[in-house]
Amino acid sequence: MNAALFPMLVAVTAMQALPPDLQPLLRALERARYAVFLAPPPTPGAYGATDPKRRMIWIAPISIDLGIARPVLIHEAVHAAQACPKGKLTPIGWGGLTLQTSVDREISGLLYRGYAHSKHDVEREAFAMQGQPQAMGQVIAALRSEEHTSELQSRQYLVCRLL
Repeated sequence: MNAALFPMLVAVTAMQALPPDLQPLLRALERARYAVFLAPPPTPGAYGATDPKRRMIWIAPISIDLGIARPVLIHEAVHAAQACPKGKLTPIGWGGLTLQTSVDREISGLLYRGYAHSKHDVEREAFAMQGQPQAMGQVIAALRSEEHTSELQSRQYLVCRLL
């Protein structure tokens, strides 16, 4: 079998294995040229991972069994939307994300214990978005805006060039 086809086969399997309500987000990621793999992420113990430079997302199969595939995929899709053309992640700045105090504290604890300080802003945004009822629509719209706007003219690209 042609090795170049293998990632496509894995990505198709992810499309078939993830719940139907996630299909619109998977299609948006595909249009944004991301491959989604239903496989253990490269980071041991993680439920998901995103490599924006290679445009790859991994979703751990156990996340389906645990019933957390939706928030994991949303979290990783947020990172896809945050990605600059060269792969650096920058917060989108979604307004109106409301979190219960206990959820905000838990996110702060996760960030403190498991993430480099330099990643706190992008991770906080991804964690906050993954629990929002409107998350799928907002992430799909963010991915679509990058798809239909020249990367050289997008606001996010200009911010990335200034960093």
